[in-house]
Amino acid sequence: MKAEIIAVGTEILLGDILNTNAQYLSKELAQLGIEVYFQTVVGDNPKRLKDTIFQAFSRADLIITTGGLGPTEDDLTKEITAEVMGFPLVEDLHTKELMEAYLKEYEKNHPQRRITKNNYKQTMVPKGSIVLDNHNGTAPGLIMEKKGKTAILLPGPPNEMVPMFEESVYPYLRKKQPEIIYSRMVKICGIGESQVAEEIQDLIEKQTNPTIAPYAKTGEVHLRITAKAEDEKKCKEMIKPIVRELKKRF
Repeated sequence: MKAEIIAVGTEILLGDILNTNAQYLSKELAQLGIEVYFQTVVGDNPKRLKDTIFQAFSRADLIITTGGLGPTEDDLTKEITAEVMGFPLVEDLHTKELMEAYLKEYEKNHPQRRITKNNYKQTMVPKGSIVLDNHNGTAPGLIMEKKGKTAILLPGPPNEMVPMFEESVYPYLRKKQPEIIYSRMVKICGIGESQVAEEIQDLIEKQTNPTIAPYAKTGEVHLRITAKAEDEKKCKEMIKPIVRELKKRF
């Protein structure tokens, strides 16, 4: 399965916030054995967002978006994605109940806060989608499936996105992905990346699964050995002879 991560928010493009969501999601997807070939950041612009989603679906089976699910007019991820995939929006009473309960509890501790009409924008969901409860905010997550393509929409704040991914998205994807990816890092000190690469050129040329990837670090060279198999135990068995050979050579 090939995936693309789309972070939505002009504040990311302006450098006001750091896009930690993409890093987190990439690591989690790698552990699931899902290949991420592209990460994209797009601002809160309907045309550019629509173009980005179309492009992502042209090269990936799965797109995961973060951000743009809030109550304001520039929060358009849900609306644009539903339009691209051909899903009409309908009110979800379960989401409405959860949102009202969350906001009423919030009001008790913050008297200046009140439920405004625009909050109800978040109760509209694509018809036939899987709705993911948000226990740390008001915007539900969403999963839309159509013709072999899947879109997973997650809220932008990490304290909402991470728990939702762990509780709902990870189990959903685990059922769809029979293999996992596991990596082990070998660290070498005292010689440069070019010399290390020369010493293992034959291994790199023959590699299929596992693979070896060199990384230059300050005073070190790291070799990441990555295997794909049905479980972690099998991956470790595949990696072990490669590590043994690297230790022998260096």
